[in-house]
Amino acid sequence: MHKLTLLTLTAALTLSSAQAQTFKWDAYKGTTLRVLLNQHPWTTAMQEYFPEFEKLTGIKLATETYPEAQFRQKVLVELSTGGQNLDAFMLSPGQEGQLYAKSGWVEDMTGYVNSKTLTAGNWGFSDFYPSVVNSTKYAGIMTGVPIQTETTMLFYRKDLFQKYGVAVPKTLVQLEAAAKTLNGKDGVAGIALRGKGSSATSQFAPYMYAEGSTWLKDGQANFTDPKFVKAMTYYTGLLKNYGPQAALTMSWPEVTNLFAQGKVAMFTDASLFRSIVDDPKSSSVAGKVGFAAMPGRKPTVTTWTLSISKGSRNKGAAWLFTQWATNRENQARVLLKDVPAVRRSVWNTPAFKAQDKNPEWTQAHLTQLASATPLWNPPVSQVGEVRDALGQAIVGILQGGNAAELLKKANDATNTILSKEK
Repeated sequence: MHKLTLLTLTAALTLSSAQAQTFKWDAYKGTTLRVLLNQHPWTTAMQEYFPEFEKLTGIKLATETYPEAQFRQKVLVELSTGGQNLDAFMLSPGQEGQLYAKSGWVEDMTGYVNSKTLTAGNWGFSDFYPSVVNSTKYAGIMTGVPIQTETTMLFYRKDLFQKYGVAVPKTLVQLEAAAKTLNGKDGVAGIALRGKGSSATSQFAPYMYAEGSTWLKDGQANFTDPKFVKAMTYYTGLLKNYGPQAALTMSWPEVTNLFAQGKVAMFTDASLFRSIVDDPKSSSVAGKVGFAAMPGRKPTVTTWTLSISKGSRNKGAAWLFTQWATNRENQARVLLKDVPAVRRSVWNTPAFKAQDKNPEWTQAHLTQLASATPLWNPPVSQVGEVRDALGQAIVGILQGGNAAELLKKANDATNTILSKEK
């Protein structure tokens, strides 16, 4: 496996060397590039290779890495005050993309990725998954270049499913039936889902889409749509009837921790959590975990990108860093470190296939990328405020409140927020 990895990366480095001879990687030699990064697995995987970029280009990287909440706030402050001192940064388009695009704070990457002069000939934009690229776009503006991706999927206990003769659910009806059958068996809850207010909204999205509803309709909140109400009643019903106690306190750390402790039969959430629940170092059920496509077949896809500040004085250098960081070689590197890649080609490399311990996970994840929707969050500028409004409804329903009434309240609050955006 080590030889395969070494051969693959050596070949990629050879390509990079040949590329360096024909493409002017040193066009901005002497530039200092300020880059803000989120404390994320992609950042951890890539940082050791940053000196290679500096050697290739003669550009000095001045990187700053912060925990996510602090990172988001810092980027927001810098961009909203002009962004002249910020060159490149990580962005979660589903969270801030619409606000940043609408405010004119980010470069539209469309012209960069399609340029024959600004972009190295073998960079290969067509290699990126279209659904992931689409998740970066708002009002026709491509807010960044994807660096990693994740989809919603089902995680389940293979041993319990086999022991009690439960088939892997493909529909929401089958999901509830499985939760009901396994609830209480061997001391486990039937299913765990996020119930902690706003954190639950993103993982509710696939249930909403499966019922045929949407976040918005004609520019207004759609939370009173009967199909939306049905989806929310279903989602919260799973938690109330077959979920663990204290569902109101559960975001992804609590959900994954309960599953890893062997206290839950299944959960649906982001595909990247495989690294937690199937790792012997962090999970008592490692080796017993199954992975499947999201029941209802309406998964969402999300990504982090590298983006360029509209106010940057070093846009050319920032684009060199962006295309270098997202080339095939570096995508192969992060994939080998369990960061899901956004390029199709790297999933087929001998190095990855040799170390792929979870082909079931790989198949479910990649199959879903073809059809997943990027709107895992409401497509509004003030995402946080809308998530909070809907999150309050989720909490109220879990506490026994009337779903239709609480969603009507969230609907009205969201429309008030939307009216201020116009």
